[in-house]
Amino acid sequence: MRALALIFALVPLPVAAACPNESEIFSCTVNGKPLQICHWKGALIYNFGPVDKPELSIAEPLETVGYYPWPGFSRSIWSSVTFLNKGVSYEVWASFDRLQDNAELEGGITVREGQTTLAELTCDRGSVSQLLDVVSDLKYDIGQCWDFDSQSWLASCS
Repeated sequence: MRALALIFALVPLPVAAACPNESEIFSCTVNGKPLQICHWKGALIYNFGPVDKPELSIAEPLETVGYYPWPGFSRSIWSSVTFLNKGVSYEVWASFDRLQDNAELEGGITVREGQTTLAELTCDRGSVSQLLDVVSDLKYDIGQCWDFDSQSWLASCS
C-alpha cells in the first residue's frame, strides 16, 4: 500500500483542473457550484468549486477509494463514493427512484468528521449527470469484487 501511495505522489494528477480528456464519471452543481468526479490514471478525483480553480480537489487510488454499490433491492437505485481528506470524508451519492414516472436523478454530498455530520448538500435539481455505478465497473476492471456479506471490496475475485 505504501508503494502505491508513493507512485501516486510521483504521478502528477490534475487535482486543480477540470476532468481531463473526457474522464468525467459524475457531475452536478450544488448551490450553483460545480462538483465533478473524474477517473484518470488509476485514480478517482473529486473536484468541488469553479472548474478552472476548484475550492477542494482530492485524488484517491481506485484500489482504496470507498465505493458502496446499490445492493440490488429497494425502490431507489443508488450508490456512493467516499473521498478522505485530513480526517474529513466527502461522500458523494446519486440515486434514482425507479418506481416514479419521469423521476429525475438526484445526488449530493455528505461531509463527516468521524461520526459527526458537518454538512449535507444536495445537487441542484436537474443537474445530476448520471449514477455512480460506473465505479463498480472500474473496480471490477482492476480485479476487485464486491462481497455482499462483508459489505466490502475484495482485492481479488477468487
